[in-house]
Amino acid sequence: MKIAEGLDNWTTDFQNRWLKEFNKHNRINWNVYSYIKNNNSPQSTGIDLSKNKLLLISSAGGYLSSNDTPFDASNPLGDYSIRTFSVSTNFNNIGYSHDHYDTTAVKQDAQVLLPFHHLKSMVEEKLIGELCNTVISFMGYQPNVNNVITKTIPAILDIVMQEKVDAVLLVPS
Repeated sequence: MKIAEGLDNWTTDFQNRWLKEFNKHNRINWNVYSYIKNNNSPQSTGIDLSKNKLLLISSAGGYLSSNDTPFDASNPLGDYSIRTFSVSTNFNNIGYSHDHYDTTAVKQDAQVLLPFHHLKSMVEEKLIGELCNTVISFMGYQPNVNNVITKTIPAILDIVMQEKVDAVLLVPS
């Protein structure tokens, strides 16, 4: 199964409409943006989460303020990189760089987009077998699907394979 069905057609449309409009007027026009629409969805028998390892992924744009470079939130073409930090990171050490959602709620209660404590409680209650120590964060504003497929997803999959996780929880911003 392909990650994105009809990618060639989408790419042509993206380049000839959205990107062309952006380059011509130096502004974003979402009225000419086409969204990827997959007709097929992955099928699975599922897993017993109580016996498996879960990895948390958030599109909050979170990064370690002391040593990470913030995401390029003001880039109208998006930032396709990822940041990682430990699930035991103190919330005060996490910054948020994202211009495409109001970060007020996550700054007041990081559990909104980084539910560390909730997930740890679920491990203690044996609802989750194990929580991966690594948390992956990216900036959810990524208009170019090709870059998501060639940059963001491979970087995430590398960590998934290294950490030997069985399931991921994506918390979108």
